[in-house]
Amino acid sequence: MHLYTLKPAAGSRPAHVRVGRGIGSGLGKTCGRGIKGSGARKSPNVRPGFEGGQMPLKIRLPKFGFYSPKSDVTAEVLLNDLNRIEGDVVDMASLLKARLITKKIKYVKIVLSKVPNFTRKVEVKGVAVTRGAKAAIEAAGGSVEVASYTTEAAKRREQSAAKRAAKLKSLQDKLAATGIQKPAKKDKAEKAAKKK
Repeated sequence: MHLYTLKPAAGSRPAHVRVGRGIGSGLGKTCGRGIKGSGARKSPNVRPGFEGGQMPLKIRLPKFGFYSPKSDVTAEVLLNDLNRIEGDVVDMASLLKARLITKKIKYVKIVLSKVPNFTRKVEVKGVAVTRGAKAAIEAAGGSVEVASYTTEAAKRREQSAAKRAAKLKSLQDKLAATGIQKPAKKDKAEKAAKKK
C-alpha cells in the first residue's frame, strides 16, 4: 500500500450540486425544499426534536423513574461488614480506612444483614443506622449516636408538615367564616359600556 493509492470510500464524497440554476437540472425552482412552509425559508427556526407536527420521539417514548444526585454520594454498609473495622469506634474515617466506602461518599447508612453475624461491642458515631441494625448493635453491648444529617432532615420534614397544616387550617377557617362566594354578576349596562 502506498499513499498515492489511498482513496476515499465510495459514496463518502458526493459531487457538489448547484441548486436553483434552471428546471432542467432537477434542482431548480424550489431547489429540493418543497413548496412553501418553514423548511423552504432561509432560516426555518425549527426547534431540536421537531418532526413536522408529528408526535416527537421524546413524547412517544415512555417516561419512568428519576435520577437523584444524592445517590452518587450515599452508600449502605452491611452490619456484618463492621467486623472488618479496626477499633471500637465506627465513623466515616474508620469506614474509609476499612475500604467499605470511597472518598466521595458523604452519607452512610448501616443496614441489617440477611443473616446477622455481628457480636462486637462498637460505638457508632455520625452515621445513620436502621432500626434493625441499631437493635443488633445495642444487643451486642454497643451504642449508637444518631448522625446530625438524619436529625436535621427529620426536623426539616416536621417543619414542612407543620407549615402545610397551618396553611390548610387558615384556608379552612377563612372558608368557614366567609363561605363559598361566587363572583358578582355584571349587569347589561356594564357589559355594553365595556364593549364601547
